[in-house]
Amino acid sequence: MASFSTYAEVLRPDHPLMKNQARTTSWSPSRYRSAEIEQHMRAEPGVVLGNVLRQTGGDETTTRLTPKFREDIREIAELTSDDELLRIAELPDVPVSLEHLRHVDPQTRILVGYRLDVSPAESPRLRRRLALPPDPRITLHVDEVVFPGTPGRFWSAMRWDTPGLETGDRPTAPHR
Repeated sequence: MASFSTYAEVLRPDHPLMKNQARTTSWSPSRYRSAEIEQHMRAEPGVVLGNVLRQTGGDETTTRLTPKFREDIREIAELTSDDELLRIAELPDVPVSLEHLRHVDPQTRILVGYRLDVSPAESPRLRRRLALPPDPRITLHVDEVVFPGTPGRFWSAMRWDTPGLETGDRPTAPHR
């Protein structure tokens, strides 16, 4: 069964966004990118928890859903006749709890995002996008983090889990 969830988590050095940001520090400026884009590329990812707490007053914040992600949610909701997912697909913003971050230093950078977990049996289009076989045991995890104050800018990741299949068990291409 498809499920939608939101999250706020501490931004760790091993997160792909942090690794990417570290790489940008060695890039030379490009005449093909505007100064604004260069600045965005080098900006530290995430948001400072204290700033979010001041803006929201405490226990909860919101994050906006991108139009593409809303389309994916709507497609899954219609396929599975899930009224709750369909309601979420109509929302421009979704609430995100900050309650579990009360003990964290306010200067800590956090990520605020959302996730959609679906089986390929529930969404043939998502399965085709990943070139995955129609195996209902595979669960897709689609994450998205929208950057505050920058319309149209977000980070997205897609991964999948296959129960009972270890990394070493995956088929490989024959050696020639």
